[in-house]
Amino acid sequence: MNKTLLVFLTLCLVVFTTLIKNSSKNLEDKIFSKQENIRILKKEVSDLLLEYNYLSSAEQLLKYQLRYFEEELVKKNINELKVIKNIQDEIEIKKIIKNQNE
Repeated sequence: MNKTLLVFLTLCLVVFTTLIKNSSKNLEDKIFSKQENIRILKKEVSDLLLEYNYLSSAEQLLKYQLRYFEEELVKKNINELKVIKNIQDEIEIKKIIKNQNE
């Protein structure tokens, strides 16, 4: 009786250990996958932030204008800019910035 009980307990412990090991391995795989995704996204955000900061500075834009466009670019007043929307076959035109006098 004691031997069968001991064998049964040992088998139960082996099965239980195997189940725990498999579940922990699956969790480790999921964690690794998430960490890799986060690493890739962090690199992408860092690249985009660098690009945004580099391209959006006024000095850089002026350099690009002189280098690539020469006289093609024309300065516009922001009050002249408008947004055109097509909603249900109706065209709607709105100013981007409303005048303070209006």
